[in-house]
Amino acid sequence: MGKKQPTLEGHKSGQANEPLTKPAHALTFKEVIEQTKCNPDDGLTTSEAKSRLEKWGKNDLGEDGGVSPGKILLRQVANAMTLVSVQHIFNDDTANTLRS
Repeated sequence: MGKKQPTLEGHKSGQANEPLTKPAHALTFKEVIEQTKCNPDDGLTTSEAKSRLEKWGKNDLGEDGGVSPGKILLRQVANAMTLVSVQHIFNDDTANTLRS
């Protein structure tokens, strides 16, 4: 929380730093190649890769460690609908046990 967050000013979600005409998934392969100005067989030239690295920096997600499996599990279990389902199953099992 105390970390300084990167600025997203001017960024369009789902787009590269230099926006495409549409999100990449909505373009054809040929359109993506043309708009990103790369070679479909070899990718970027070394000089173009260096230029983009200097201009935009590393393609880095940060150092926060990502999402832990424990947090994912906790969020799944704490989900309200999951709790309602578990309660329903528990109530059904309890009722069946009492009827027996």
